[in-house]
Amino acid sequence: MSGLLHRALVLLALSGLLSGCLTTAEQRAEQANERCVARGYQPKTDAFSDCLVRLETERQLRVQTREREMMEKTAIPSPNRGN
Repeated sequence: MSGLLHRALVLLALSGLLSGCLTTAEQRAEQANERCVARGYQPKTDAFSDCLVRLETERQLRVQTREREMMEKTAIPSPNRGN
């Protein structure tokens, strides 16, 4: 199971690189590690890996939500245009 989690983490990290965030992948990984440790998870355990996957999934959802909101904002016509 941990092999599957490791692959999921790698895929999530790679997709994070493509998201264009200002924080580097290494910085995000370190922050995620620190957050999981602060939550009481022991490194190199399945529970710790699960924590990392959850954090990355939550981050990706936030990025997607922001992107969707930006697209929706630009799609709404301004009432002052063309007057």
